[in-house]
Amino acid sequence: MQLFHYHWWTPKVEEMEKAYHDLGFETVQRVGRLNGEMQTFTPPMEWEDFREKDITFRIIEMVKGQTNITFGHGK
Repeated sequence: MQLFHYHWWTPKVEEMEKAYHDLGFETVQRVGRLNGEMQTFTPPMEWEDFREKDITFRIIEMVKGQTNITFGHGK
């Protein structure tokens, strides 16, 4: 059996993205709510491009091979 997809909630989204990137995962999508609307902040955008914006409901999707993980800001 192979794990292929799971969801994770964390208050440390940026740190989680870096940790999985260091394991060889690629960020394929970042979404969040800015000014009441869902928007994408997907690469090639980097955290420095939007770190100071008041983005809520942040979700990040990363892939490595056939394994897909999705994590977002929460407890």
